[in-house]
This record gives sequence, structure tokens and C-alpha cells, in this order.
Amino acid sequence: MEESESNPKQRTVNRQRLPLALWDYGGTGPVVLFLHGFLDTGRSFEDVALALHGRCRALCLDWRGHGASGRASRDGAYHQLDHLKDLASVMQELATAGTPVQAVVAHSMGGTVALMLAAFAPSSISHLMLVDCVGGYAADSTTQVDQMTALLEHLRKPVAPFRSFASRDAAIERVMANNQGLSRAGAERIVRHYLDPSEDGRFLVRLDPRLRGPNPYRFQESHWLEICRRVTARVHLLAPEFGFMQRIPALQQRFEALSHASRQDLPGVGHHVHVDAVPALVAAVERFIAENCFLD
Repeated sequence: MEESESNPKQRTVNRQRLPLALWDYGGTGPVVLFLHGFLDTGRSFEDVALALHGRCRALCLDWRGHGASGRASRDGAYHQLDHLKDLASVMQELATAGTPVQAVVAHSMGGTVALMLAAFAPSSISHLMLVDCVGGYAADSTTQVDQMTALLEHLRKPVAPFRSFASRDAAIERVMANNQGLSRAGAERIVRHYLDPSEDGRFLVRLDPRLRGPNPYRFQESHWLEICRRVTARVHLLAPEFGFMQRIPALQQRFEALSHASRQDLPGVGHHVHVDAVPALVAAVERFIAENCFLD
């Protein structure tokens, strides 16, 4: 699919902090905000957004440092707490503009950020679909201190750029190699709006290289459980068979701590549900909308 076929409207939000790209795919029905994971872009949800055109108005956000969004200054940061502040600002901005978000669909890191906002500011999110995510990785005190040491060591090193690619096919092959089990069709959906052509004919990844490196802070597991207890939103979890939910027991405990939550298992699907199981995600969002009476 070429960009001209989808033609979403690019909006700029969060101008008072760091300008972020918001891709408006239009559509009728409730406003649904789609949030991507780490080293991805909002437009990887494109086929989902287009399929839902008659059921909702799909908005797809590029996180800071990703896709067409702004890059942090040299002394800025890309921690999840920075994404959290961005998301809070975007949600308020959309509400003020008369397009309040009625549901959030969030994959991986996007789900971690959305879950935190739903706990810290419960009125911000009333309906949340988590795609293979119930919060981020936890760390005990020893691991956290070691993480800070690793961070300072990392900052002493020069920033290595992401590799460039001779072709889009080469980029697709690399994405597949880095994500075990990802189909070629899924990798193509990720790469579709992931690359910029350069003057020498190669393709550059639309990511800030400073996104990589140690996470400076992780909550302890007890913190994640308390975060889940404070979420008042209606939560629907999509748990792919080959995703994180099946490998990390603590995520099931967090899910059980949510007060208004349902779960749907997806057999034969890996972590990247939004690109590898588009019909399943579309059907799940349609049910979520219908069950919560967003539509007349």
C-alpha cells in the first residue's frame, strides 16, 4: 500500500513540550487513540485504522524520538516518564480541542505508558485495550542501582546511528531477524512508514539513535501491582500465545489486580499483534466499542 492510498492527516500536538506527530485516519464513531511500542511508529497501525474507518475515528501517535515526532534536546530524555507526561498533555489537548479520546488501544511500551496514566490520573482514560502488555519490566533495588551504573557508562560512549538500508526489502529482513516469529507481512507494515530515503539512495530509519540504551529507572513489582490496583478504567487485555503474557507470570498477577478487566487469548499469534494479526485486532476493537456502548 502506498502512502497516497491511506493519506491520513498529519497533526502536530504537544507543541508546548515537544512537538509530536498525530496521524488522523478519520472515520466515524468514537475517538480511539492508538499507541505504538518501542522503536515502532504510530503508522504501523495503519491497516487496523483503515479497517475500522466505519466504526471509530482512529488517531495514531508517534512517541517522541519516533517517526515524524520531535527529537529530545541533547539534555532531554526518552524515559517512559517523559512519554507519560507527553501522553497526559496530548489527552488534555485533544479534549480541549473538542475531540476527547474515548478509548485507548496500546501495544507494548505504549501500553505501559497508558497503564501508568490510567493509574496516576484515572479520569484521563476510561477505556483501555492493552495489547500484550500489563506494565513494564520490574527491578529490585540491586538491579536498579546496577542499571544506573550502566546508564552512566552508556552516556560516556558516542551515540551510534541506526544502520541505513540499501532497500526496503533489506529493512524488512532486518526487522524480521530482530523480532523472532514476525511474519514478512507484519514486518512490511512496520517498515512501510519507518524509512526516509537519503540523497545517496539508501534508506534511513525514522528513529532517534538516543532511544537506545539502559532504562534509567524501573518500578519494583510491588509498585506495578499498586499501579494496577489504582486503575479504574475498563481494561481489555489481548494476550497472544507467543507474547509476553505467557512467559512472565507477574503479568498475570498484575492483570488480576485490575478491578474492571477482561482477557482474550489469541492462539498462534506473537507479540506484534497490530501488524501480524490485523483481523483479530480489528475484531477485538469493534467488540470493545460495541460492548461499551460508544455507538448509538
